[in-house]
Amino acid sequence: MIWIYGPILALLVLTFYLLIRAATKRIVAVRKKQLNYKTVQNLDYREMPQDILLAGRSYDNQFQQPILFIILLGFLSFHSIETLIWMIAAWSYVALRFWHAFEHISARNLKRRTYAFGLSALLLMAMWLTFLLTQLL
Repeated sequence: MIWIYGPILALLVLTFYLLIRAATKRIVAVRKKQLNYKTVQNLDYREMPQDILLAGRSYDNQFQQPILFIILLGFLSFHSIETLIWMIAAWSYVALRFWHAFEHISARNLKRRTYAFGLSALLLMAMWLTFLLTQLL
């Protein structure tokens, strides 16, 4: 079940990268007086520059779908389910999350970001449905 740690580690790296990126952008903007400290303190999104806002939101996104993914991998590990199909599905999900984060903070292409989000959500739903059906039947 060692393979399960790879996708989790990759998502942790992404999450910590986004945390550092969001925090750095806010700190630099406050120091350069491009952003008021109170705006950051109060999370006044109307006053935040778009790149700072998107960096923060991209970080926040890592505590939504990916949590359900990590829980699923925990169940797979608990039930000793380790097939090539699950490994491919897990790494595909991780790749989609990296794509989504890239589109969110760098490319800013809403259409591609929506595809990445939608595909990752559909894949995660399919993975959960498959797991639940195989455990119940």
